[in-house]
Amino acid sequence: MKYISTFAFIFLVFSNVFSQTWVKVSAGTEYSLTLKSDGTLWAWGANNYGQLGVSSPSSSNVPFQVGSDSDWKDIACGSFHILAMKTDSTLWSWGFNASGQLGLGNTTNIVTPQQIGSDHDWVQIECGTVNSAAIKANGTLWMWGNNLYGQCGIGNNTDVLIPTQVGSANTWKTISLGGLHALGIQEEATQHVLYAWGFNSTGQLGLGNTTDVNVPTAVLMPVGQVLDWKSTSAGFQFSSAVAQNGTAWTWGFNGNGQLGLGDTQDRDVITQLGNLTNWNQITAGSSFAYGTLTDATQFSWGFNGFGMLSIGTLQSQNTPYPLTLLSTNINSIALAEGAPSGNQLYGMHVLALSNDSLSICTVGANYTGQLGIGTTSSRNYFECDVEPITGIDEKPNIELSLYPNPTTGKFTIEAPFETGQQVQIFNVNGQRVFSQPILNSGLNLSLDANLPQGLYLLKLINEEGSQIGSSRMVVE
Repeated sequence: MKYISTFAFIFLVFSNVFSQTWVKVSAGTEYSLTLKSDGTLWAWGANNYGQLGVSSPSSSNVPFQVGSDSDWKDIACGSFHILAMKTDSTLWSWGFNASGQLGLGNTTNIVTPQQIGSDHDWVQIECGTVNSAAIKANGTLWMWGNNLYGQCGIGNNTDVLIPTQVGSANTWKTISLGGLHALGIQEEATQHVLYAWGFNSTGQLGLGNTTDVNVPTAVLMPVGQVLDWKSTSAGFQFSSAVAQNGTAWTWGFNGNGQLGLGDTQDRDVITQLGNLTNWNQITAGSSFAYGTLTDATQFSWGFNGFGMLSIGTLQSQNTPYPLTLLSTNINSIALAEGAPSGNQLYGMHVLALSNDSLSICTVGANYTGQLGIGTTSSRNYFECDVEPITGIDEKPNIELSLYPNPTTGKFTIEAPFETGQQVQIFNVNGQRVFSQPILNSGLNLSLDANLPQGLYLLKLINEEGSQIGSSRMVVE
């Protein structure tokens, strides 16, 4: 019986470790966020507004866990802020908040997740460049944040600091936010109707003009057609949608060929993308797009200055370019949220899940470590090589805790220490920056690591060199 019990224990431990998978990716302008099947969140890239969930470091080129909660259900990245939903359907936010996009009733940046209100009935979340949206279980749409061009859809152009209902409709099915405009689908009788509102300087609302509107307005249909919409995705200043009949449509700004129509002319009315009738999905990013057909054929098009189209060059494409991505599931994909600075548009990387969901695939710009691969080198092909800082050893053999945390560098560790063990501390680049041998058995150990401000991973190592406990540590 002893051998059977031991085998069963080992089997359960290894099954638990290897059953963990990545379930969703989301890409901000210069950072990334992922959700794991165990309900934990992991982030990397730029952290200039606390969007990684900690006050320091200023950036990380490898993933680390956001807090210690393990009950997260959904995530959405804006340019520099984040919305997240928990399994109890509560709503949380953190990061940049200059326009109230965190929905907390103020304009103060927040570096750790904070709950928005007390409601427990949210079902869908979405972030734009500087505003946010969510749909409730009753089908109502709520928006908040920057509203300079009416992109919150509430009939005025004043910034909104808390979630505010958009109209009175309770038939909203999906919402997508771009740079400063919004697209949403409502179910009306037997049709799914596409609406647009907000900034319209390049015709991204699909209304046949370039006039902004501050309430949801039905997108114009092609002459003689009535389309039933399946999905929609808003880029920075352009738009896309797929109809139930499998046709794909794009409109708005096209200076980089991001409409995929074979030219660089803007469109203020929806225009069919080619003549295929088996499109499954289109995802719009800052200045480029990805799409898949129902037979899993994959395409990318638009601006490619950092190689984010994953075609092996930096050549932009104004028509859908076929991809060969055998290990990458781009039905689970995130394109970087666009954010302008002067005449420059930022947001040039892409995340996807591997087909087995065990790895995260990345491509494109990497100057802030937004690809999560331990370097700041960009690349022009997808590779599925992102790993969390703790690797697969996420279930330590012993309980370990430390306090205070955050710390100034002096702290106490509580754990069942034994002579011959070691305490090791690693920075976010995976480099060991501190090591202390355990000379006497006991239950606590006080240390002064004298480390600079930043995020660290503390590990307890046994005599054989294996990790038996770990804890994240923040030095302020």
